[in-house]
Amino acid sequence: MSPTSQTSHPQDSRTAGPSASDAPKHVTSIDTADTSDIATVDDVIDIALAGFAQKGFNDTTIDSIAKKSGMSKRMIHYHFGDKKGLYQQALAEAVARLHPPAEVLNRSYAVPVEGVRRFVDALFYRMVEQEDAQRLIQRENMDPVLKLTEISAIADASELTLHLERLLMMGQDAGAFRPGISADDVLALIVALGAYRLGYHALSVNLFNIDTASQENTDGMRRFIIDTVLAFLTSNIPDSGYDAYLTVSPALPDVPVDGEIYEFGDDIY
Repeated sequence: MSPTSQTSHPQDSRTAGPSASDAPKHVTSIDTADTSDIATVDDVIDIALAGFAQKGFNDTTIDSIAKKSGMSKRMIHYHFGDKKGLYQQALAEAVARLHPPAEVLNRSYAVPVEGVRRFVDALFYRMVEQEDAQRLIQRENMDPVLKLTEISAIADASELTLHLERLLMMGQDAGAFRPGISADDVLALIVALGAYRLGYHALSVNLFNIDTASQENTDGMRRFIIDTVLAFLTSNIPDSGYDAYLTVSPALPDVPVDGEIYEFGDDIY
């Protein structure tokens, strides 16, 4: 099967449609959120995620989130501790939203190439669908609000890496994939290329006259990433003798993620 052949998208309540570019992007405008109903914790996190993604941590206030969500500042204080606590929960939600659906991660594939193709397709689809989630993660990487230990407490990619490791082992055992490539290597490649569409959109338009967010180029990026990953895995580059390209660092110590780590100050308002 050619790497460029069409692949149907995983179907569940969060994914619908045969093409990544057809996905309804999960972008909540911080200026137009509906406040007609009594807000839940999830409503507040959703509005906060959009605000932090679009305006940044400093320019997003608890006042604005309370007004747009309908939840009082006192109750936001009760649920999240302070603004940083709410930010941490919003970032955790952003990470979760970018995970492919469970049916992709739990499914077994007889042909490793097809399994990898579907995994890459599902992850890229999430990145297209969840632009605010991707934007918030990019902001946190460029202008950190949290310490690394605080991020390690909320970000868990073990399910992704385990699924991908199984596919890589199957492919390597069958002689379809070359050795010396880890799940972390593949994830780094997918995320780096997938982030180009949103993170370098303005630069790409201004320098190359390429609108990376257009439907045509979104579909092109999807094919590009799938083909690149499969070519990376199946090329006949000689074995370098390394187990992987990237080395995993020792785990960071866990920190509590509830209100006890926060100093309750003026930033709640």
